[in-house]
Amino acid sequence: MEHNKEKKLRYVRSGNEWFDARRFKGKWDDVKYFYDKEAILLDLEEKTEKELLKKLGRKNKPQIIIVDGVDGVGKSTVVENMIKRLKEKDDLKIIFNKFKRRRNDDKRFEEPSKEYEWLFRKQVVEEINKRMVGFTDEDIIILDKSPYCEYFYQKTKSFDREYITPYGNHKMEKEIFKYKDIIDNAVIIFLENKECWNNYIGRETKKSNEGHKTSYETLNEEEYMDMVKMFKEHQNIYENKGKYKRIKIKNDDKSWKKVYKRVEKLLEK
Repeated sequence: MEHNKEKKLRYVRSGNEWFDARRFKGKWDDVKYFYDKEAILLDLEEKTEKELLKKLGRKNKPQIIIVDGVDGVGKSTVVENMIKRLKEKDDLKIIFNKFKRRRNDDKRFEEPSKEYEWLFRKQVVEEINKRMVGFTDEDIIILDKSPYCEYFYQKTKSFDREYITPYGNHKMEKEIFKYKDIIDNAVIIFLENKECWNNYIGRETKKSNEGHKTSYETLNEEEYMDMVKMFKEHQNIYENKGKYKRIKIKNDDKSWKKVYKRVEKLLEK
């Protein structure tokens, strides 16, 4: 992410809000440094937010929407329809840079190895984080993959952790939680679908050039359902329950409307 030699500024958190540290007096709960385009995504105190919006030349702050869920749950269909509705009905500018990190993008990652597997997994998360702050004048930033997905993957038994050294794990988790304070202020939709296994295996068994393969080896049903379980069990990692919602969807052309209506309500909070 290029910041044109911009310096990070110091912010302090008091309660749930972040303040410009230069003008804050009193006790604070946390202190961190952010670039302007990172800071505007935080839950900012009103005066701090107004000043930063003016500095960035914006009237309103952008809002992040993360549509989370296991591979095969149906995120792509929901997101595509929701983007169309947000643009047409609400006249909002949307940024959605779909990115898939492939093993064959780099020879070091073509086969999992103890030397480079952690780096590959870390780069997957880096690309998600770049998309989070890669906006210009858009109103909405939509992600169809959460940085936390890698955390959920690593909790799944079938992901062979013998490839990840303690050092590699530390570097991965540092990147996974890099933007936790931003994610805590994002709208989070966690999708569930009874047909997710059938969707997943149907996609993964297509020819390599036609399929939409994931960055890990194809799982069998038992392994896949363990991954589903890990995603569900660790959803408490999203702490702002006021902007979080679990939604059950189906393989139909109506479920996305249910997601859209919920997103509308959460955006008002």
